[in-house]
Amino acid sequence: MVAAGCGRQPSSGVAQGAGLDDAAPPVAPARDDGSPASRAGPWRPRTPPWPRPAGLARCVGRAFPSPAPTGFAHTSGAVAASLGDARHRAQDVIAAPGAAAAISGWFAYGALQKDLEGATVAVFVDDCAGWRALGEVTTDDDGGAVATLPTDLAIGSHEVRFVVRGDATTAVATAWILPAGTHLVVTDLDGTLTTGDGELLDQILDHDHVPAAYPGAAALTRALVRRGHVVVYLTGRPAALLPATRAWLADGGFAAGPVHAADALRDVVPTDGGVGAYKRAWLAGLQAAGYVLDAAYGNAATDIHAYAAVGIAPAATWIIGPHAGEGGTRAVDGTWQARADEVAAGPPVAQPF
Repeated sequence: MVAAGCGRQPSSGVAQGAGLDDAAPPVAPARDDGSPASRAGPWRPRTPPWPRPAGLARCVGRAFPSPAPTGFAHTSGAVAASLGDARHRAQDVIAAPGAAAAISGWFAYGALQKDLEGATVAVFVDDCAGWRALGEVTTDDDGGAVATLPTDLAIGSHEVRFVVRGDATTAVATAWILPAGTHLVVTDLDGTLTTGDGELLDQILDHDHVPAAYPGAAALTRALVRRGHVVVYLTGRPAALLPATRAWLADGGFAAGPVHAADALRDVVPTDGGVGAYKRAWLAGLQAAGYVLDAAYGNAATDIHAYAAVGIAPAATWIIGPHAGEGGTRAVDGTWQARADEVAAGPPVAQPF
């Protein structure tokens, strides 16, 4: 099993997700920003339809009957909540069938992200038959809380909801239940799917900024999934941007897949010892759990080095931007459309599900 943590502790291993669907149009949470408005709204349909590898259940998007707010048991909770909008987040998780995987959330308020300490959080998972209550957990001194997923979840993607009992604000994630031997493709986000790393800074400074995507980027992810792969989004973005990142991917028509962002400040530093080390460790955790990394996409030298360090061949590594072609990687010039067409024409991937 691989599981990624949340909060301010660096995570090792794996995490994240969102569903893939061929029979229904792609959908995304109406809001995933921790606000009460996100707790019960149905997911809005997107077009074009997202593909889904055969054999994967998709248990996301069900209307959520949130428990009513109870008020905070401690004054510190009410004070934190008074500082501004909820800034909650949760990392997705990848786990093997039958594993009691941990899934983590982090809870904070306001522009300064004041931690919510000692608060009760209810946790729910869509088990494909409906919402199953997993009990309640208590946030620690860093605003983090960890729940354990049931061992009988079907292979596929399962929406998970963390609900702060005091005010019914939420954090949303997805648990991907995938057997060992599942074939994955990993992609970076900023400068790889977006047109430059500067798009990240713009989004940090302006929450309403919508990053520009490279031509063909979304089509590439959909082609990969139609071929049978599960696409993993591994980004050096700070985890605080997870809700905005998921919304951007959904709005842009990208295939859904596990999304993992950096929990620790050192993991966002654009060096081999910073974001490079974080990505190497996380990918190595996937491999240790038995998952197969077939190909990788990136833009930075740190991407090239991290992918090579875990054994992804340069010939299976596509790099866009100034570092294209370095280290024997496949060079991409300004658009992903040609690669998307190449993937679409390729043979299907044999998955163990």
